[in-house]
Amino acid sequence: MPKIRVRHPYWHLALVAAFALAIPAANAAQQDNPAVNTACASLGVYIFVGGTGGFDGLENGAQFTELLQTGHVGLYEHANAVVAAEHPPSIIQAIESVFTGTGPGQAELGQVGANYFTLPPSYGYYQAVYIQNGLHPSEANVNTPSDTAPPGQLRKDLKLWREYVDAARTVGIETVAPIVGPNDPNEPKLGDHVFATNPYYTLERDEALYGKAIAFDVPPNFFLTGGSGPGYQKFIVQAIQWGSEHGLRTNMLLSPYPWPTNTKGKPDTFREFTNNTFSSDTQKFVSQLSQLQAIPSEWSVDNYEDPYAHDTPAVLPETVQNTTTAVGLWLAANASVYVNRPGNQGVICGPPASSDGSER
Repeated sequence: MPKIRVRHPYWHLALVAAFALAIPAANAAQQDNPAVNTACASLGVYIFVGGTGGFDGLENGAQFTELLQTGHVGLYEHANAVVAAEHPPSIIQAIESVFTGTGPGQAELGQVGANYFTLPPSYGYYQAVYIQNGLHPSEANVNTPSDTAPPGQLRKDLKLWREYVDAARTVGIETVAPIVGPNDPNEPKLGDHVFATNPYYTLERDEALYGKAIAFDVPPNFFLTGGSGPGYQKFIVQAIQWGSEHGLRTNMLLSPYPWPTNTKGKPDTFREFTNNTFSSDTQKFVSQLSQLQAIPSEWSVDNYEDPYAHDTPAVLPETVQNTTTAVGLWLAANASVYVNRPGNQGVICGPPASSDGSER
């Protein structure tokens, strides 16, 4: 099971057959529609690269020039990685220089108090970690304290979430996504449309609707091997579709998993991880989601299993399999993406090699 994402005070095919009947006919139909063609021809940034493993290496833009030149990639600003890159400050400055012109980027944070965004920089909160380092992300994916809330606690938890989101918007974060996924074997997932209907997920549904976004912590290898048990794969597919139907930013977080440890119980470095299958796993995972038309609006290659910010080989070069930038480059060339449009009439845009788009 993927480890629970760190909550730090700074932030901080059988499957196809099973779901084919659930896909609306309009989803599958190819459209010769000028609006579809326009949406798919001007996608902009929908892929992000970063995380903790090797984040500092992103200052070496010369080693992933093809990815940068796609015009589809931005910086994934994991709070712990940003803090590490401040030592010395020249690292984060160099990373920002490499990503100049790629948009404001996407942050990963922890849900603490709403004052995380409003306290002065001297407190070491958002302004010190992000704004003082020249980072102004317009999107955030958030590790929430809990995936659920009992009825008596629900109203209080939602109030805290709304205050947190409102505060985030004061610093330019337009969409705030809870990071979801029943990665715990004990979480409910059997049945149809479990995320959309089960009371257990009322908190996360309401968080996603208020934040106008939802993010999925789904390591490709974890998904392909059955996730946390029966029902997991269908849950993820239908939860993505639920987010699209509600016009949300839907963000798929891709990370290598499982990550080995050495004899001392410490995580291996990238080069010590000799059985890494991140690239091939991602390709199989994306192919399955594409066949099921469970397509997110963004893909984030977010290595958080490797905790070493200085493990540069984990992120580059883009020509080496399993690196963060190699996976990002493959996505830019091969992955479909969902584009929200007014009235929730979204478009699934095929990869650049394809001009096809399907409208829902």
